[in-house]
Amino acid sequence: MKSFYYRILILVLAELIACVTLCAQASSSYNPHIEKRYNLFFRINSATIEEGFKDNKRTLDQMRKDIETTLELDGTVPDSLTILATASPDGSVALNKRLANNRARSTKKLLLELFPEFKNAHIVVEHLEEDWDGLKQVLLAHPEFPQRDEMLKIIDNDNDVQHKEQRLRALKKGWRYLVENHIYALRNSSITIKVVMTADNSDDEFVRGKVEAPSSQRDTAKAIEPIAFSHTPTLDQPASTIPVTYPGPGKYRKTIFAARSNLLMPGLSIGLEFPIHENWSIGINYNYPWAVSKYNKWCVEKLSLFLDAKYWFTNEKTAWTPDSRLKGHGVGLYAGTGYYDFQNIERGAQGEFINFGVDYLYALPVANDKLRIEFNLGIGFIKTWYRPYTPSSDFEDLIKEPGVKYRSTDFFGPTRAGISLVYPITVPVKKSPWIKMGERMLRKAERQEKKAGGKND
Repeated sequence: MKSFYYRILILVLAELIACVTLCAQASSSYNPHIEKRYNLFFRINSATIEEGFKDNKRTLDQMRKDIETTLELDGTVPDSLTILATASPDGSVALNKRLANNRARSTKKLLLELFPEFKNAHIVVEHLEEDWDGLKQVLLAHPEFPQRDEMLKIIDNDNDVQHKEQRLRALKKGWRYLVENHIYALRNSSITIKVVMTADNSDDEFVRGKVEAPSSQRDTAKAIEPIAFSHTPTLDQPASTIPVTYPGPGKYRKTIFAARSNLLMPGLSIGLEFPIHENWSIGINYNYPWAVSKYNKWCVEKLSLFLDAKYWFTNEKTAWTPDSRLKGHGVGLYAGTGYYDFQNIERGAQGEFINFGVDYLYALPVANDKLRIEFNLGIGFIKTWYRPYTPSSDFEDLIKEPGVKYRSTDFFGPTRAGISLVYPITVPVKKSPWIKMGERMLRKAERQEKKAGGKND
């Protein structure tokens, strides 16, 4: 009989424990949370958060005030930090991907420096290289946009990103108005900060909601689903809070040529290089390395003029933009001619040569992308015609070998090398180089389509 009562008692205790556990879980699943979003903006081709740019200073000050005030409330625990950085669709996809990624990383670094309390919170960092949904929202929010309907039609119906950009840039009035007035809003980091409330406090300015559980009870290694919506200000805040003062006409710069000098050559070494389209450049180089010993016992003098044509293999890290070019890996063709005088005490030679071959090169951006250090090695063919001579005893006169007008020799192998300092020259332009680039690419695509259509016929 006692065993029967013991069993009943055990069952009752088990039910009580289960009820307590379920109630605790239910109460934890309805912990209120505090959540708010912020937007920080970036300059074109930049991943640096500048307080003086747009409304960034006010946003950062407000963020500091909100977080400090909220974390002082009883029972608040940092829950999660979500960052989505974007790039505007006015550059190459490779460049935008790199920019968006770097913007997300710099935003995370800054926020953890400002709010170290969130280092152990659930942190999600995403980047969106081209915010097409955000661009659509900007167009819908501003009916005064020139060529607005045509731009919306392209965004909705064209799935090829590259072709879409080309067609948008070809709408000159609409694209220029976007670049000059609104496109900065697409270069941003959207920040969502969430704090779990374990006490009943309502004195705050955040938006309240419900969460299933604090992030400390979640598996932070769980894969995060891609964020499928835009974080542009037109979605994150009412239209009345969007800044209404827009910048004036954009200030653009374009690389027109670069000055260069080969550091391996003593004496004079100067050159000019001109970028062409997306991956090509042509250049001219004048070299006059010379060295003469005391009393003229030996000398090395060479005067040469070279022409170069190069093809550059750009990638994410070395993507060309209108104002930043001539970088990355490349191959080139070179051809040149010149005159030389080489003497080693008792014997010497004077002559002319021709030299042509193939270059491999790599240009490394340095000094915040203001300079290049270029390494090159060329393999080619040299043909030279020379006149041997013997210097006089006082090394003042050169005595040519009697009966010998000239001799010739050939050589195939490494014929030139260099470590060059390159300084790109940029100039301000009124019209965005991206617009010109888009127009050019559109004409090229139309020619290709016309050619393909002719073949099909």
